[in-house]
Amino acid sequence: MSVVAIIVSHDPELDRFRLVLDRASKQVGRVVVVDNGSKTKDVLRDLCDGVGNCDFVEVCFNSGVAYALRVGVNYAIKYGPDWLLLLDDDTVLMSNAVGKVLGLINNLPRFISDRVGAVLMGSVDGDCGINEVRYGRFSGNLIRADVAVRVCCRDDFFLDQADFDMYSRIRELGYFTLGVDCRLVDHRLGVKRWVPIISNILHRPIDYEPPWRYYYMIRNSTRLLIEGRMDFAFYMQQLINWGVRILLADGPWKSIKPLGLGIIHAMLNELGYVEPRVFT
Repeated sequence: MSVVAIIVSHDPELDRFRLVLDRASKQVGRVVVVDNGSKTKDVLRDLCDGVGNCDFVEVCFNSGVAYALRVGVNYAIKYGPDWLLLLDDDTVLMSNAVGKVLGLINNLPRFISDRVGAVLMGSVDGDCGINEVRYGRFSGNLIRADVAVRVCCRDDFFLDQADFDMYSRIRELGYFTLGVDCRLVDHRLGVKRWVPIISNILHRPIDYEPPWRYYYMIRNSTRLLIEGRMDFAFYMQQLINWGVRILLADGPWKSIKPLGLGIIHAMLNELGYVEPRVFT
């Protein structure tokens, strides 16, 4: 089965990006880098040209992950792939990760394998079992190409939760969304920061996202909740999980403002990009 990888880039760490590109180019037939207005776009283009099976597509501004992926999907589909592999510019594939996932799909009963819409590659150690999942991230996601054209991606969300929206739409089309329970990608989530109380208990920095990212999480999750695409338990888990970290790290105002604006804008269906300085 043929696979085209789509890597969305925006001012990546160059050494890390080289590794991302090198691993992807060796495991798929073609790589498409969609650049979201990077300052180092000329360097990224040269790196892409250097691997031999890579196309470089410029968006020319920071359009958000969802829009860039939609551009990438529409571009990549011309190669006629069976599957598309979605990657961030810092997500590194492990050895033969793509081959392992395709092998797992092929070993499923035919009535299941024919209805697999997307498979999320695991990022932690496990037994490589394959299970149904309801929510998944974009990066490290192998999605059937003809399905991707129909469901990718909700660009009015700009960033967060557009991946959850995509998974919901895949299932609405009658396809399975699966996950592989073992380390197939090295995926980075947010930044590490020392957060009072939590880090004191754990004796280490923890994953942290700034208030402007929390706004997108809340706004877009609330919109999905209103539309019936996200269940209330998962919604509350995200609200509390990330909100508490900002509350402890930055104070009440930095957590209350994005929370309040996110809920209000979701209820009014006011989506799209919002300047980060609003939350500083």
